[in-house]
Amino acid sequence: MSGKTSDDGLFGKGERRMPRRATLTLSQILERFEQDAESHTTSGPCGEDELLRLEESLGRRLPDPFRKFLARLGGGMFYHGHEIFGPRRAMIHDIELVPDLFAMRQCLLAEGNLPDDGFVPFHRARGVINLMDVRDEDGAGRIMCARQPAPFPDLASFLEAVVLPRR
Repeated sequence: MSGKTSDDGLFGKGERRMPRRATLTLSQILERFEQDAESHTTSGPCGEDELLRLEESLGRRLPDPFRKFLARLGGGMFYHGHEIFGPRRAMIHDIELVPDLFAMRQCLLAEGNLPDDGFVPFHRARGVINLMDVRDEDGAGRIMCARQPAPFPDLASFLEAVVLPRR
């Protein structure tokens, strides 16, 4: 991937570790997110019709794990700093919002900051945008994380390593 945005872009500075498989299942991770609901501001769970409209706009199907995440939690601000983009924007404050996934993707495409149309921006934290590979035939949705030398193999691995707070 190449390209930059004004905040260190897709390749932010920071610690680089090799991603590894999650020790928790996606269901366990989603339960943690739900238990910590007071730490999130979201647009609410997404219906199948919203997910289908988003996929139609993208011209690609979203990986099943990401569809499950959006269906249970929706997009929004998670754990006070992790934006996860969904089919609709999420209002955080009267002057702050988390954009929807399609609008974020269109912006990055216009800036030349996406490697190709097989990637969608799905997460942003501290000015760094992370991408999901939606070309995978196995539907895992590898995560291209700007602060890692190799992709995360799936959404659960990314969420556990990057988004879930350490307990």
